[in-house]
Amino acid sequence: MVMEEKIYIICSRCKDYGFEFRSKHNISPLDCIDGKANAEIWIIGLNPKNKLGHIETRSQKDFQFFNPNGHQYFRDFKKVSTRLYSNWERDDRNIAHIDLVKCFSETFPPMVEKNGKNNQRFIVVNCIGYLKLQIIEYKPKIIICNGSPVCWEIMRLLPPKQDYDLDCITSYCTNVDNHKFWIVLSGFIGRIVNRNKRRLGMEIEQIIESENISY
Repeated sequence: MVMEEKIYIICSRCKDYGFEFRSKHNISPLDCIDGKANAEIWIIGLNPKNKLGHIETRSQKDFQFFNPNGHQYFRDFKKVSTRLYSNWERDDRNIAHIDLVKCFSETFPPMVEKNGKNNQRFIVVNCIGYLKLQIIEYKPKIIICNGSPVCWEIMRLLPPKQDYDLDCITSYCTNVDNHKFWIVLSGFIGRIVNRNKRRLGMEIEQIIESENISY
């Protein structure tokens, strides 16, 4: 008799919108960090891309030792900062990647409506608590936001302490639970021209060096 493989249902907060976090290895949304969780530099994207309802098949070891060369999304960062990207490829890497929303979809928000309402805000509000807990637990020193939707959601969660022009600001310092860290805002890395990629990289490098972060 063949035993049916157990699938763990971890989070069903957004089930009405087609999102349900399920894992083959009993991975929690809090464990969804590509790279070492205690890395001081984080890049944050919108959500992992796969068909709606995809089951998380990666183990904790898979997350820790992910290969950034495996996807163009990550390779685009080579033109932001070759030094930053090379850190990804080292055993003592000090950079990690996370997503704002932990469930998979091929588009965000997913093409599922409830009562004709936009579901993006509902999903983000439901999931963003996981991100805040990750920040409190692992204490990154710099978070690089990839894409305008991520930038705006992060500014809602962690608003600048000073009176900035939010349409023009590119980076600011904030804190959670008395832990100070930087937020860097950007358009989608893969869509901005190489010159602007490098300008972004120079700003990131300046912050990294000012905070004595190794990379």
